[in-house]
Amino acid sequence: MAGLTHKGENLIINDYFRKKNFYLGLLKANPTDNATNIQEVTGASYQRQQIIFEEPVNGETYNSNDINFPVATENWGWITHIGLFTAPTGGELMAYSGLDYTKEIRAADIYKIPQAFFIFKVD
Repeated sequence: MAGLTHKGENLIINDYFRKKNFYLGLLKANPTDNATNIQEVTGASYQRQQIIFEEPVNGETYNSNDINFPVATENWGWITHIGLFTAPTGGELMAYSGLDYTKEIRAADIYKIPQAFFIFKVD
């Protein structure tokens, strides 16, 4: 198949990504397309955060509200990637991306993704 139209891209986002629950996880390395090398943050204070997607336009959507991870009570390390998972724990990694800016999370830090900053595109 050569590609999807914007209508087809929007249909995938609406029928799959907006009708199910998805959770963002912070990753310390680049995973593979086979969902291996998943080096997610661990720690007593860490937990994935649910993301809710807006209505897509031209195959693109974004988070509808601020996504605030809990206050780190321990050092989480360097965050280099973010993953989209099917469950708050366990589950499957469905998508991932490198971050424009890596960030070291230390005890007492908060990682926040402002509204509309997590852009997800089907192409």
